[in-house]
Amino acid sequence: MTEATIRFATADDLPAVCAIVNHYIATTATNFRTVPQQPEEWHEQWERGHRTHPWLVAEVSGEIAGISHAFPWKQRAAYDWTVECAVYLAPGHHGRGLGTALYRRLFTLLAEQGFHSVIAGVARPNPGSEALHRSLGFRHVGTFRETGYKMGAWRDVDYWQRMLREDSGTPAPTGPVPGLQDAV
Repeated sequence: MTEATIRFATADDLPAVCAIVNHYIATTATNFRTVPQQPEEWHEQWERGHRTHPWLVAEVSGEIAGISHAFPWKQRAAYDWTVECAVYLAPGHHGRGLGTALYRRLFTLLAEQGFHSVIAGVARPNPGSEALHRSLGFRHVGTFRETGYKMGAWRDVDYWQRMLREDSGTPAPTGPVPGLQDAV
């Protein structure tokens, strides 16, 4: 793996995160947004969720090379122990183990918090993302056909699921992101 530091994202990282994701919005069909995001949107999302759902960055040679974060899967209370996750790498940083490192740290934090499972949506085709999720223990659980139209074609979305812990009966409420208060 490329020498990287995996750490909690800060507000100062969000312009770089925005630029990374905007690359995918502008050049691929892997992100269904069609208009670039603004750093303020990322700041709002981060502020709303980073204390309860981890936001991590990979830093290489002083620059943000990737982002991974979790967010609520659905709004109804019975879903409180399931999260959705995303990972994006800056151009030139694929194939170096950063996505795996970001996800492994994210899943460790989520399990420590008491989350039960994690879901990932992957727009098709995206063999690299499919391989990443498979290598980290995700199972393909379904495909939604032609759910988005981008770059001149209808796109399918595969959903993948990874269990973070075994069924242990009635779950306790999930906790805050471990170690975050020490990092701020």
